[in-house]
Formats: sequence, C-alpha cells, structure tokens
Amino acid sequence: VGQAAVTVAKIGIARSDPAYYPGIVANSVLGGGYSARLNGEIRVKRGLSYGANSSLSARRTTGLFRASAQTKNVSAPEVLDLIMAEMGKLAAEPAGAEELKARKSVLIGGFGRSLETTDGLAAILGNLALYNQPLSELNAYTGKVDAVTPAEVQAFAKAHLDPAGVSVIIAGDAKSFAEPLKAKLPNLE
Repeated sequence: VGQAAVTVAKIGIARSDPAYYPGIVANSVLGGGYSARLNGEIRVKRGLSYGANSSLSARRTTGLFRASAQTKNVSAPEVLDLIMAEMGKLAAEPAGAEELKARKSVLIGGFGRSLETTDGLAAILGNLALYNQPLSELNAYTGKVDAVTPAEVQAFAKAHLDPAGVSVIIAGDAKSFAEPLKAKLPNLE
C-alpha cells in the first residue's frame, strides 16, 4: 500500500518571545507525546498512524512549528484534516485543567531528566547562550511552565497555530491522494 508522510508547518516564535512558555505548553497539549491530542485522535482513536506529533522549535529570531504523521497513502487527506482540526480546536476552546496538568508534567519531567546528564545540561546551557537567555531560566523553567493558564494556551493557539496559515507537505504516492486534496488546497503542486 505504501506510506505518506503528512507534515503541516508554519513559522514559529523566537525563544525570547513572551509567549514561549504558553507555546511549549500548547505544543505539548497538541502533539508533545503519546497522550497528546494528535496521537490520541490519529493513532489511538482511528488507527491511521503509528504516531502523530508536533514540535515547536523556538530560535534566536524565529522558529518552526511542525505537526506530522505517517499514514497509508490513501488516508493522507484524512490525516491532514485531523491535524488541521486539532489545531483549530486548541484555538477554539481552552484545554481542560487535568489535560493541562498532565501535559505540563511531561514538559517538567523531560526538563528534569535533561538536567540529570552532562549532555542534557550542556545542551540546555548552550541553547540559553545561543538564544540570549539568562541562566536564571534553569531555575525558572518549572515555575514558568506550571504558571501557564488555559487562556494563555488558547491565545497562543489562536495567534500562532491557525490552520489557515500553514504550509502542507505530503510525501508519498500522489496518485493515491492528490484528487481529494485538490478541492481543499487550490494551490496544490
């Protein structure tokens, strides 16, 4: 049957952006792990992929948001619709308190595990230096993640994860999915 790689991407934020912490929490809710929304909807609920995820890479001047999943060629349009729908839902309504608590725990736990290794600590310190962030971010990270509110996650999603402004890349057997996509994506190449 063959596989298609479905990727949705858009310009992200700079590491110095005040929305950085709401952004990483929003990304964690959307696609930052097995229990995040994208994987739950695409893999767990529908069995369309072995995994769906997203990432928010904040850099010095800008960054990248990316959501992706591998699927059968014929289900690429459906997976694309699901990714876009989940991005829209995050902007349309606030995340629940329990969902937010669980996703923040994933971020905080991952950060803590990174601090436990020389390589992890070096990477964190190197990124702080590279992106002109103060060393105090090491101690502030947990509190700043924990302080993010559902309204801040929703506001970040509205401002930065609007599915109307994304670039879509699907690598696979185009004859299996191009026709259904042409109606949705008039600029399809």
